[in-house]
Amino acid sequence: MVGEPSGTVTFLFTDIEGSTRLWQRDEAAMRAAVARHDDLLRTVVTGCGGTVFSGTGDGVAAAFGSAAAAISAALAAQGRLAEEAWPTSEPLRARMGLHTGEAESRDGDYFGTTVNRAARIMAVGHGGQVLCSSATAALLESDADLIDLGEHRLRDLDRPMRIFQVSGGGFGPLRSLDAFPGNLSIQLTSFVGRDQDLAALARALDDSRLVTLTGTGGVGKTRLALQAAADAVTHFPDGAWLCELAAAADTDGMSQVVALALGLTPRQGVTLPQAIAEFIAVRHLLVVLDNCEHLLDAAADLVTTLLGRCPHLRVLATSREALGVPGEQVIRLRSMPVPVRGASVEELARVDATRLFLDRAAAAGAHVDFGKADGDAIIEICRRLDGIPLAIELAAARVIALSPGEIGAHLDERFRLLTGGRRTALERHHTLRAAVDWSYSLLTDTERRVFDRLGVFPAGFGASAAEAVAGAEGIEAWDVVDALASLVAKSMLIADRGADGSTRYQMLETLRHYARERLDAAGRADECRRSHARHYLAVATQILTGIRADDATWRPKLAAELDNFRTAVTWGLDSTDDADAELAMGIIANLIACGQAGSTGIYSWAEQAVEKASDCDVRHRGLVLSAAATDAYFRGEFALGHELSAKAVAHAKASLAPGRILAIELIFAGAEDLEALVDRDVRLLDDAQADLYEYVSLHSSAAAMATELGEVPLAQKEATIAVELSRQDPSLIQQALALYAFGLAWWQTSPDAALTALEESLAIAHRIPDAVASAQTRALAIVAQLRAGAHDVPGAFEALSEGITTAHADGDRPSMASCLARGVQVLFEAGEGESAAIFAAAVSAGVLKRLHALPIHERPLLNQLVDQLRASLGPDAYQAAARRGASMAYDEIVTFALGSLDTGDRTST
Repeated sequence: MVGEPSGTVTFLFTDIEGSTRLWQRDEAAMRAAVARHDDLLRTVVTGCGGTVFSGTGDGVAAAFGSAAAAISAALAAQGRLAEEAWPTSEPLRARMGLHTGEAESRDGDYFGTTVNRAARIMAVGHGGQVLCSSATAALLESDADLIDLGEHRLRDLDRPMRIFQVSGGGFGPLRSLDAFPGNLSIQLTSFVGRDQDLAALARALDDSRLVTLTGTGGVGKTRLALQAAADAVTHFPDGAWLCELAAAADTDGMSQVVALALGLTPRQGVTLPQAIAEFIAVRHLLVVLDNCEHLLDAAADLVTTLLGRCPHLRVLATSREALGVPGEQVIRLRSMPVPVRGASVEELARVDATRLFLDRAAAAGAHVDFGKADGDAIIEICRRLDGIPLAIELAAARVIALSPGEIGAHLDERFRLLTGGRRTALERHHTLRAAVDWSYSLLTDTERRVFDRLGVFPAGFGASAAEAVAGAEGIEAWDVVDALASLVAKSMLIADRGADGSTRYQMLETLRHYARERLDAAGRADECRRSHARHYLAVATQILTGIRADDATWRPKLAAELDNFRTAVTWGLDSTDDADAELAMGIIANLIACGQAGSTGIYSWAEQAVEKASDCDVRHRGLVLSAAATDAYFRGEFALGHELSAKAVAHAKASLAPGRILAIELIFAGAEDLEALVDRDVRLLDDAQADLYEYVSLHSSAAAMATELGEVPLAQKEATIAVELSRQDPSLIQQALALYAFGLAWWQTSPDAALTALEESLAIAHRIPDAVASAQTRALAIVAQLRAGAHDVPGAFEALSEGITTAHADGDRPSMASCLARGVQVLFEAGEGESAAIFAAAVSAGVLKRLHALPIHERPLLNQLVDQLRASLGPDAYQAAARRGASMAYDEIVTFALGSLDTGDRTST
C-alpha cells in the first residue's frame, strides 16, 4: 500500500437507498431492519479497525486510519448486507462513499471539508455501489479493482472531482449535478459552516412550495440558497435553476432574467410570464429567485402565478424581506456564530466565522498558522464584523498585506478598509459599503430617518427608547413603531425577546457605523444623543423607584440597559454644554442611589464626573462625590477618598439618598471618630426628613465599619438598631443588609444568633438576586465558619463553595479574600491542614495579600490558626504548602479552592 501522510483520515459514509419509500410502506419492519443494518455495519467497521463516529439517520459515518482498511470495510459491509434476510418488502441496499484527507476531531466527532466531501460522494451513488475519490484511490494497491467513472460535479458546487467505483457491478449514471438539468454554477470558494441553517432550509423545502431566505446584506443568503438547491436537486427530475434578479430593474426585466435562465425562447403572441408558466407547468423543478428585495411586488405576483399553475414547482427566494405570498415559509438568516473572547487557537477552526476567515485567508495565499496574538485579533475581527460573511471575507483578503492585529485596529474605518478585490462579485458586493448602500436605498424616507437615529444606541433597546430618540421632525410614535417592524422585515434590525418578555431591538455594529456616519454628516448626532440621554435619565429614575420598592423586574432592566447608560454618561460628560453634563450626572446619581454601583462599574463613572460635580444639581452632587470617594478607596487612594467624602456630606441633606452618602463617609472614619459621626449623621437624616430606607442604610453601614475597625460593642449596637428598623421597612434589600451586619457583629459572642441572622439574610438575598452580591458572599463565608465551629463540615463546605463561586463570578476579589481567610478555619476543622495552609498563604502572602480579608480584631485569630497549622503539619510540610499558596495565580487559587471543597462525601464530625 502507498504510504499515507500522517494526520490523514479516510471517511466512509453510508445510507439506505429509497429509505423514505420503505419507511412509508411498513414502519415497524423498517425500524427492525434499520436496527439490524446499523448493528451489522458497526460490527464490520470495528472489525476492520475503524470507528463509527456518527449516525446519519439510515446509515453511519466511520473513520479509518488507512484507505485500505476503509475499502475492506465497505466491501465486507456490502457483502453482509446482500446476504441478510430482510423483513422489509425489498432488500436494504446501501450506497457508500469514501474520501481521504485531513479533518478536525472534537468530542468524538469529525469536522471539515474532507468529511463533507465523503458524504457528497456517497450521495451521488446507487444502492449497493461503493465509490471513492481519487485521493483515496491513490493510496490503494495498483491492482485494486477500481473503475474510473470520470469527473463529476458534486453538490458542494466546487470544481469537478474524479470518482472511482470500487469493484464491479452495473449501476446507472452517477447522480451528480451533471446528471440533472439546471444552471447552478461552480463556486470558486468552499462552502463553510452553516450546517444547522442548511438543514433548516432543507426541511423547509420539503414542507413548503415557497421558501424565502431573508437577511441583511452580505450575510450569505445567495451562497446558502445555492447550496440548498444543489443538495435538493435529486428531488427534482427537471433540475434546479438559478435566476439572478439583481440586474433586473423592473417587471419586464425580471421576466427576461427568468426566461433566459430557463433557456426559453419568446414566442409571438405569448407574453414572457405566460411562456414561463407553460414551460414549468409540465416539469418538476426548483427555481431559485435570488435578490428579490427591489422587485418585491413583481416577484410576489410572478411567484403567485407560477405556484398556482405549476403543481410540481418549488421556489426558493432570497430577499432582504419576505415576499408576502400566501403559504410562504420565511427563514431569517442571522450572521455566523462568532467565538468567545479568549478562545484558543485550536478553537478558532471550530466556529463558523473564524473558520471562514481562515479559509478565505488561505485561499488568498496568506499564511494561516497564526499564534495567540493573531488568534485574539481574528476573534475580535469576527466579533466586530458581527459574523457577517461578506465582511469577514473582505477582511481575510487583507491578510496578504496587513496582520490581523493591524486589520482589527482599522475596523472603525471599515467602510474604507474593506474594499473588495473580487472582480467577479456583483457590483453591490464589491465593498462592504456598497452592500449596505444597496439595503439603505430600498428604505422609505421615514425608515431612513429612523434608521439613522437608531445608530446612537450602542446595543439593544426597546420600542419606547426608539420612540424617544427617533420621534422628531414630524415622525410620530406610531411612525417609529411601523419603521421598527419594517426595518426588522428588511433585515436592517434584529428583534429578539428580552428576559422580561418584551421585544428588544439591536443593530449590527456594521450597520450602526453606517447609521452614525449618516447622522454625523447631517449634523444631527448631538440632537439624537441628547434625546437618548434624556430618555435614559428617565429610565434610571424609574429603576431607582422600582428597586427601592423591591420590584424584581427593574433589576434585570438595569443590567440590560447598562451599555445605554454608559454611552449617555460618556457623551454627556464630554459635551461642552452644562445641560448635557447634568443629564449624565442625573443618570449616575440615580443608579448610585439604587445601591448597584459596585457591581456595574458606575463608581468609575462618578470619578470621571468629579470635575463637573460642582456645577450640577445639588440633589445629584453628593451622590456623585460619594461614589467617586468609594472608587478612590478601592484604588487605595485614601486621602482623595476622604476629601471627596467630606465634600459629599455637605450636600447630603439635599441628596436623593442621604443615607448612602453618609454611609460611604464612614469607610474613611477612624475608630475614635466613628460613634460621633454616626450620631451626627442621624441628626442630618432627621433634618433631611429621610425615609426609613436611609436610616437602615446608615446603621447597617455603621455596624459593618465598626466591626472592621474592631469596635465590636458599637458594631453590635448599630446592627441591632439596623435590624429593628429594617423590620419596619418593606425593603428586602435593607433587611438583608441589616441581618448581614448583625451576623458580622455578633458571630463571635453569640454564634447561634449570628448564624440565624445570616441564614435569614441569605434567604432574603436569594429572593432578590444580584441585589447585595458582596454582602451575600461574605455572609456565606461567615456561615461556613460558624457551621464548621458547630462541627457541620458538609454544611460549612457547601456555604464556602457557594461563596467562592459567587465571588469569582462577580469578579469580587475582596470578597474572595474574605472567603479564603475564613476558609482556613473551615478546612482546619475538617482536618485538611495542607489545604488550610495554602488558603492562609494565598491571603497573607500571595495574590490576595493587599486586600482586607478580615476585620482588624479577627486577624489575630487567623495568625493563631497559622501557628496551629505549622505545629500540626510540621515545619517542612507547612512551608511547602505556604510556598504553594503564595505562588499561585488568582485563577489557580480559585480552582484549587473549589477542588479542595469537592473531594467526596463528608459526614459531620
